[in-house]
Amino acid sequence: MSLFETSYEKGFLRLRWLPGARITYADAVEAALALSTLPGPRPAPLLVHITGIASVSIGARAGMIAYRGFSRVAVVGERPMDEMLAAFSYRAPTPTRYFTSEPIALDWLFRRG
Repeated sequence: MSLFETSYEKGFLRLRWLPGARITYADAVEAALALSTLPGPRPAPLLVHITGIASVSIGARAGMIAYRGFSRVAVVGERPMDEMLAAFSYRAPTPTRYFTSEPIALDWLFRRG
């Protein structure tokens, strides 16, 4: 069973990690490969839902930080724990921000500059 769902929607990629997911390096690679098969421009903006994930391994964090296949990454969660689990992503060379609102995250993804 996959720990995530992916889709292409109106100019951006969406990655939704399932609640309770314990994300390993292999899971992160699988998600990146799944996203790479979707249609749309490259590099594309990415909206990532992480509400309720349980953990992100050190290897997964390193791989996610190093990957440069997206123009911008908006991470959406609801809990303080979600924000803590996403904090590593601020070290990525790709512009990345955490949000608690999907509409605000989408606005940021498409904002110029």
